[in-house]
Amino acid sequence: MNPADVAAAAATPETSIFEMFWSAHIVVKAVMLGLLLASLWCWTIIFDKTRLFRKFKNEMENFEQIFWSGQSLEELYTSLSAQPNNSGAAALFVAAMREWKRS
Repeated sequence: MNPADVAAAAATPETSIFEMFWSAHIVVKAVMLGLLLASLWCWTIIFDKTRLFRKFKNEMENFEQIFWSGQSLEELYTSLSAQPNNSGAAALFVAAMREWKRS
């Protein structure tokens, strides 16, 4: 390698990430794009799970508030079994009461 070429290359450093990306080899570009896509996929999963856990926590708190409100279990079962799409603890309660009534 010629020392003059090294000095010329050092005089014009690639400071932009995009410049470094465009001057990289095709394999490096493919790896970087793969890492970017994997990162986006992971963050999508993280945000989805955070939203799902927040929704589940709110549903649990609502059910606990209704459960400990003091109304009878029979009234609670009647009101919750009329709702078609119970989830979490409400669905578990309805299934348990149904089995208890069956026995």
